Amino acid sequence: MVERRPGERAEQVRRLNGLFEKMNVDEAIKMFTEDCQYRFGNYPPAKGREGVRQSATSSHLTAIKGCTFDIQGLWEFQGGDVVVCQMEINYIRTDDSILTLPCTDVFRMAGNLIKDMRIYMDPSPLFK
Repeated sequence: MVERRPGERAEQVRRLNGLFEKMNVDEAIKMFTEDCQYRFGNYPPAKGREGVRQSATSSHLTAIKGCTFDIQGLWEFQGGDVVVCQMEINYIRTDDSILTLPCTDVFRMAGNLIKDMRIYMDPSPLFK
């Protein structure tokens, strides 16, 4: 069994958020296992890295210029195998207006890679 330091996997989540802030999906998907699962809101679940890419870009990334994450809380459970991130996401729309939405993500980890990511939020205001 590999010894992990407390907070190590939470730092992986912070790194992932930073990549999404840069809109760097290519690097972000490298943080997922090959057989990962990803679900954004009520969109269909995606499987595998390419599924994550397709889901992220088709669900909302094309509707925004950028985003920032204001993390409210970040917790590790089950020895770091589960990470929960509560945050507010500030979306910069294509018209430069900013929309802030609450979000909670749940990550299941395999080592330092993400095996399962569930994004609990209502993204519908982005499309109004």
